[in-house]
Amino acid sequence: MTMTHGIHRPAWALLIALTVSFASPMGAGVVDKTEWIPQLEDGLERAQADERIVLLALGESGEGRTKRHEEELYSSKAAAPFLALSVNVPAWSFIAKEEKKLPDFGGAEALDHRSNLAAIKERWVTANDKGVVALPQHVWLSSAGEVLLSCPWEMTAEEFTWCSAEALRRAGVEEIPELPEGARPPRRLLLGETFRVTDADELGRGLEPAELSGVIKKLNKRFVTMRDYGEVLQILFSAEDDAVEYISKQIGVWDLGGQTRGIVDGAIGLLGQYSTEGFIEVLEKEAKSDRVNRRAQVAVALEQIGSVEGLKIVKKAWKKEKDDVAKAEWIRALAACGWSDKGTVKTILKVIDKEKSLFVRKSAILAAGYLLPHDDTADVLETLARSGDEGEREAAILALALGRNVASKEMLTGLMESGPGTETVTAVEAALSVLDGGNLHLIDQLVAKVSESEIRRDRVFFRATIPRFNIPSRR
Repeated sequence: MTMTHGIHRPAWALLIALTVSFASPMGAGVVDKTEWIPQLEDGLERAQADERIVLLALGESGEGRTKRHEEELYSSKAAAPFLALSVNVPAWSFIAKEEKKLPDFGGAEALDHRSNLAAIKERWVTANDKGVVALPQHVWLSSAGEVLLSCPWEMTAEEFTWCSAEALRRAGVEEIPELPEGARPPRRLLLGETFRVTDADELGRGLEPAELSGVIKKLNKRFVTMRDYGEVLQILFSAEDDAVEYISKQIGVWDLGGQTRGIVDGAIGLLGQYSTEGFIEVLEKEAKSDRVNRRAQVAVALEQIGSVEGLKIVKKAWKKEKDDVAKAEWIRALAACGWSDKGTVKTILKVIDKEKSLFVRKSAILAAGYLLPHDDTADVLETLARSGDEGEREAAILALALGRNVASKEMLTGLMESGPGTETVTAVEAALSVLDGGNLHLIDQLVAKVSESEIRRDRVFFRATIPRFNIPSRR
């Protein structure tokens, strides 16, 4: 695509101009004091001239996740130092005639948003056959326009700072702002690539309030079954209170009908894979199920969401659990939700040291990956990687990769040179591929093998081509 700026816009921009109002978004919300560049081409030229990275902020006006980004992320004190170092370009989609509701991104007009989004689809984020991309989404580019990393859908300010720092590091910037406490990589992180939604996805986003109301109204007229899978998935992917209320009620209805057990298990799996932390309350009741498989599904769902909001539920479940299959899943959920909790760190390390069941102990070792870069945890994992028994070594090596503990690269390289067994070599090679800048799906199958867990974790081991409309299944 030819680089342009000012009034010299490419043909697609001129076509868009015929269908978009030029109304300025005056009166809409102002996104803090961050500098935003309304036109992508101007932003790219500035980035190249100043050797700065570029942030592409894609969104959907009126959608729940996007609203949270507007209200909490872009105005966050933690994010401010990082936003000051990047060239920031907005690209929001919106319903026709809703231009005035767009936030004031540096005075960006409706045409700018649409032009930017069209160019982004053309160059960096591949749309499906319906022209749909994941919204909201953040993409970081080098000054030369190369994708550094990306993350579709929800993101907290702490996750944003981690991504920004990683983008700066990958771009070769030496002076990077200090990361705030709680900075972590997001679940759906992609390094060096962007996400493509499945061709079956007609939205690429959660439902807006009016859309959600319409879908719920339609479903309330009948008993919901697997034939309504698409609509149910749209609801549980929506970041709205009404969506949480509906799914909670619907799971209760399904639970009353014994023949719908599989639907409930599937819905719980989908909650973990796609939903926001607002749906954690839906999982609380199911965590007390008398079925081991149901409790295991809930544990994995909470692990994938990975929010401190689920810690209280997981702590109770872990203490009460007697079945090793569910215990192995709960310990990973405990670490994922309680990585910042000192008591949780002590619990995980104690299980690694004292647990008699190798099956549960291996899961605890893998779980420790969520606690990194905690010093005690890194030391324990490195020790096990060098001298652990049976599957402990492989679990520890993979945990170091899961936690992206780059500081362990030298140790792992030395371990490889010492001539370990075949399985350990495979684990080390996979771990180093992640620590060298690869994505976590590179260790997905090995983690499944070592842990012996049959439940998918597509949100953790995120791929650039995984379909959003995907029924969780056993391996």
